[in-house]
Amino acid sequence: MFAALYWISAVLTAAALPLWLLAGQLTGRLRKAQTLGRLRRTSWAALTMTLLALLPTAATAALVGGALASYGTVVMADRLYVQFPMILAALAAVVVKGLPGLWRTARVDGGSAERVTVERGRAAADPWLVVAVQINAVVTAISLYLWWIAPPLARTTVVWWAVLIVAVLALIVRQRRRRDAFAAEPQAGRRVMPALRAVAALIAVSAAVAGCSVWSADSSKLPARHSANGHGGYDLGGGPNVPGMATGHRHAAPTAASGPSVDGLTEKDLSGPVRRFTLTARTAKIRLDSGRTIDAWTFNGTSPGPELRVRQNELVEVTLVNSDIKAGVTLHWHGYDVPNAADGAAGVTQNAVAPGGRMTYRFRAKDAGTYWYHSHQQSAEQVQRGLFGALIVEPAPVKGADIAVLYREWATQAVAGGGRVFGVSDGVRRHRIAPGTPVRLRLVNTANDPVDLTLAGSPFRVAAIDGGELHGPGQIRGKTLPMAAGGRYDLTFTMPAHPVELRPAVPGGPVLVLSPDGQGRAPAETATGVFDPASYGTPTATPFGPQTRYDRHFTLNMDSSFGFFDGRPAMRYRVNGRVFPHIPNMLVREGENIKMTFVNRSYDHHPMHLHGHHIQVLTRNGQPITGSPWQADSLNVAPGETYDVAFKADNPGLWMDHCHNLFHARVGMMLHLTYAGVTTPYESGAATPNQPE
Repeated sequence: MFAALYWISAVLTAAALPLWLLAGQLTGRLRKAQTLGRLRRTSWAALTMTLLALLPTAATAALVGGALASYGTVVMADRLYVQFPMILAALAAVVVKGLPGLWRTARVDGGSAERVTVERGRAAADPWLVVAVQINAVVTAISLYLWWIAPPLARTTVVWWAVLIVAVLALIVRQRRRRDAFAAEPQAGRRVMPALRAVAALIAVSAAVAGCSVWSADSSKLPARHSANGHGGYDLGGGPNVPGMATGHRHAAPTAASGPSVDGLTEKDLSGPVRRFTLTARTAKIRLDSGRTIDAWTFNGTSPGPELRVRQNELVEVTLVNSDIKAGVTLHWHGYDVPNAADGAAGVTQNAVAPGGRMTYRFRAKDAGTYWYHSHQQSAEQVQRGLFGALIVEPAPVKGADIAVLYREWATQAVAGGGRVFGVSDGVRRHRIAPGTPVRLRLVNTANDPVDLTLAGSPFRVAAIDGGELHGPGQIRGKTLPMAAGGRYDLTFTMPAHPVELRPAVPGGPVLVLSPDGQGRAPAETATGVFDPASYGTPTATPFGPQTRYDRHFTLNMDSSFGFFDGRPAMRYRVNGRVFPHIPNMLVREGENIKMTFVNRSYDHHPMHLHGHHIQVLTRNGQPITGSPWQADSLNVAPGETYDVAFKADNPGLWMDHCHNLFHARVGMMLHLTYAGVTTPYESGAATPNQPE
């Protein structure tokens, strides 16, 4: 709904601008009318155009006001202090002064051929009349810019109001001069100079726009090399300053790299059984169930890559070999809280592994659950092209059927269902499972966008989210399961004597059928609601609650703006009005309790993913979580939503925190969590082998 309100308001503003410009032009031409007939006709035209312009503008004001009432001042803060009051003020001016003035002028007495007197001409040129209409064009232009180009920020509020005030004063001064000079102006032969002035103004505006565009494009270029060591300064989150940092400010200046390196933050306990795997990244053709083939980037010739299943507490050792991925490749363990050196973030914890190279990752499988791995070098492209797979950590020997289902969307319409697949299945895939068998479906959304899945044919439980087991999960049936990009759900049920079917809620995608004989289909079920983690399961004690004292509190306001990124026009995705690499690092100390607030002021979903930590969700839209404790590592923040989350700073390192719509991360929505004193020797940028997004 928030996204719909956003786009409707933006479109209405775009529709209103030409109407206000024409109304302003007609109102300004009243002073040029030589006869009463011409004055009346121009007034009626201006009045009609003003009324037409009022409709979309008033509708926009109503929508913004409704959004403010529905979503609150936190989400609507960027509109509350600039656009909304500007629109209301301009509307008030035209209703109080503009419309009555036009109405009076349109109804002047006298013959059509009668010449306009000086007194009537001055009244038609009254600034209160003319500017009241024209200022709506100015406000609509500002509003259009703020809808489509750059949402306002708290720190720019004064700037935008200053722009409006200067525009109002300039229009008033100009109109007063025109009114006062009315008696001296000849009524004809004045077409040359205005035309020249219009051409000169057009040239000046064009030159200014071109110059600003060139400057913006050049200033947006990313540095050829940059380090994650406080590249945008440090956000202290309201907590204590760290020795060596600037004091007395929310944002501290970056200091020279000194302290323990990420390279030293490795797995220290190398005892016990070891599970060894080798993953070779290479280009290959993969074949889908439909028979279609795709040119993919693969691990060991398959996409998804090999499923890595290990037992809890085993030492995991994975050797990555790059056969022919020219840009290099890494392995990131999505959702798994590995030691920082094994995180696989190119330019942060390692250099990308070049063709012919290799690297070994080691970590202890302390936490059971469903996770996945993918490359974090040029990840927006490399994950899309197939460099990912499942990581399953089992707490004990599996009893019954345990099936990992990786949903993805190939960027090709050649695949059935518009590119949507479960693993390599773009049609119907069947499994034979005996009735009475315990079943666990491990669902992984590897796509960039949320996906809604349904399970038909059996009641089930959502046993785990993002690898974390839920407390007291109740039995549900017929509910749509919305999954965040990068997120996971574990579904459990007992196999009935008839088919059970997993499929996307939108028809036409892949289907997984479980049945006793490997045949048949589950009957269609009408969805009766949407699964809501905030109220599912039963409460139990958690590390964080209403009485918890937090050492630092970071607020991430997320929006989007059209502009330049790395020298090219792009829709940029911003955090607190900045894009990577200009977003300050969040600075923490080991052992601190950290609170974060996500505010989505944009029209897109943002699945926020903090490396190396699981967050506990505290509130959604200001309402406390009432069900089972909800831990996540991929939290989808929908348009207009706010979340409060918390975590313990218990995994030292330098960690990426970004939107897991990887295309959003690639154009700005990425920052870092820095533990005090931890540094990295690695850099990213065009002059390095590393481009993490």
